[in-house]
Amino acid sequence: MKENVLRTATIASERVAQGFTASKEAVAEALEDGRKLVKRTRRSAEDLLDEASHNIRRFPIRSVVIALGAGIVIGAVVSRNGRS
Repeated sequence: MKENVLRTATIASERVAQGFTASKEAVAEALEDGRKLVKRTRRSAEDLLDEASHNIRRFPIRSVVIALGAGIVIGAVVSRNGRS
């Protein structure tokens, strides 16, 4: 009887240990995936900023006109929402 209880307890503790190991590996993998996502996002943002900077230097007048147009549209939307 005692042997069965000890055997059952040993098996249960091994399962718990395996569960903790699997959980630890899953968390480590999720953290690594998160780090990779952050790196890719940062690189993409830097690339977009570099490209925008290049386009502003290449086409300065067009850039000012686009910014002015965007400002006018945003101003019109904001002013209409205030009147409603």
